[in-house]
Amino acid sequence: MAKNKSLLLAGLAAGAYAYFSKKENRDKALVAFNNTKSKVNAYIDSQNHQKSDLTTAGHPDPHDIPDNNMVDEGALTSVQYYNEEVQDKSKKSSKDAEKVEVEKKPNLKDQITL
Repeated sequence: MAKNKSLLLAGLAAGAYAYFSKKENRDKALVAFNNTKSKVNAYIDSQNHQKSDLTTAGHPDPHDIPDNNMVDEGALTSVQYYNEEVQDKSKKSSKDAEKVEVEKKPNLKDQITL
């Protein structure tokens, strides 16, 4: 079994020597190796980059506690804004409308009787 492995390795080495003996084949192999190396490095860099806030937006991680707290606070902030701005203005405008209606109603004492 060991003899077969050594013969296989010797055959591979002889084939590689025969292939790389030509300058053209060495250049082709070098270009292919550099292309493969750059692709592998680019893939590894893309997998190792830190996710920014923009890449995680809209896809929150359930185990990211600070991000989830921020989302909760943001929801409360919008509710608070709605309560203060929209509802208070609508209450004020409805009270103002009631005042205007009260002012527009004719007073019975001011009417002329015949």
